Amino acid sequence: MALEQRLELKHTVTMSPEAYQGLAILSMPAIELNQLVEAELERNPVLEVEDLDRDASEDEQPAEESSEAERAWDEWVAEYEELQRLDGTSERDPDRFTDVAEDRAVASETLADHLLEQIGLFDVEDDVARAARAVVGLLDDDGFFRGTVEEISTVAGVSLRAAAAGLELVQRLDPPGIAARSLEEALKMQADALGVRSDLLDAIIDKHLESVAAGRTKRIARAERVSEEDVLGAIEALRALNPRPAAAFSSTEGIQYVVPDVVVRRFDGEWVVLPDFDVVPMVRISPRYRSMLAGGDGVDEEARKYLKEHVRKAESFIRNLDRRRQTVVRIAEVIVETQREFFETGRGPLKPLRLEDVAIELGVHLSTVSRGVTGKYMATPHGMFELKHFFSGGYRTRTGLDISSTSVKQRIRELIRSESPSAPLSDQRIVETLADEGIPVARRTVAKYREEMGIPPSWMRKRRSEEARIRGASR
Repeated sequence: MALEQRLELKHTVTMSPEAYQGLAILSMPAIELNQLVEAELERNPVLEVEDLDRDASEDEQPAEESSEAERAWDEWVAEYEELQRLDGTSERDPDRFTDVAEDRAVASETLADHLLEQIGLFDVEDDVARAARAVVGLLDDDGFFRGTVEEISTVAGVSLRAAAAGLELVQRLDPPGIAARSLEEALKMQADALGVRSDLLDAIIDKHLESVAAGRTKRIARAERVSEEDVLGAIEALRALNPRPAAAFSSTEGIQYVVPDVVVRRFDGEWVVLPDFDVVPMVRISPRYRSMLAGGDGVDEEARKYLKEHVRKAESFIRNLDRRRQTVVRIAEVIVETQREFFETGRGPLKPLRLEDVAIELGVHLSTVSRGVTGKYMATPHGMFELKHFFSGGYRTRTGLDISSTSVKQRIRELIRSESPSAPLSDQRIVETLADEGIPVARRTVAKYREEMGIPPSWMRKRRSEEARIRGASR
């Protein structure tokens, strides 16, 4: 076989390590990010925790290295500290800025809960949503879908087209790789979501996973006719993928604590959104190492190279932390502005708000908002809420008022809670009651919302009531 050279033009999409790290950091809940920051502080000697109480004159960093942006940031931090010192007159007074460092909520969200919440954020046909919910019920513990489209169709009672669309919808949800039908498909879906997919990575996934496990990189390079360096780069991307997409949800027992990413308080009549630095501290590059690198006195070339590399990594890490912090804060600001009535009273109805609306408002990609919302929590004067709590589709009443589907669900729950046990409300009666209140909702929508809230149909509620009455009479 003769060797030959030929010119070949290929279109590939690559992602820098900084961008890849940025996406991972944006997706992390606060507790995981805190652990990452601690690990990075141990790995990188030039990084240190920023002391917000430190006087600027104590830093050894030369004045010319302090940019205008850094001074603006210091001023903002000073304002944050001033807000922390404020006090109010009532424990639940929205004007009171309390320390929420110990404010913790307990999360027991299962994989099914996580997926069903996301399905509710999509504006799709009812049969497609029903098929998607059926797919969620057919996933195994690792998040794989082992059934068929025909099985989805049978379980959900929908057409094959709707069943296929439902499966495709679930495969677009977080975590990436969910509802894949094989390990190979799961890895490719994750690579797509992270923007690291390539022909070489596909080939390694399809044909060389055993060689990767055995460390046979040269064999892979020869088989694919690429350099070993290219193979090592693809393997590095591969190792960042998760062979068990639902691993984070595999244990539904025990308690998982969540902490706020942002704090919302009212200050001088205006709502202010602030990052919670007690959870994820600010980090900086040590002024001492910066001065060593800048001065160079007594620093040999090898040490200079070492410092320069670690400073570069530290700067990249700090930029990604700042981008995540700013993105979550900006999303929270849009939420506060949209749901102002809720924040004023703690009881106001939520307005319709979609991920797409926030993406357009901020001028970012939809996936950025999705990553910035998932697993992120907001501490408010009215309690701790996941950012996803404030997102939903909506309806317009006869008076022109927009209300969210979350508010409609809450009203349905209230109607059922106050119904007569001997004559529970049917879905049609609930539709009529909502219509009388100016809220036009279809019967199948009421049934869907009722199922999502885990409320049985009227005939089952009546039977349970009668059984309870009989048991009470027999005692």
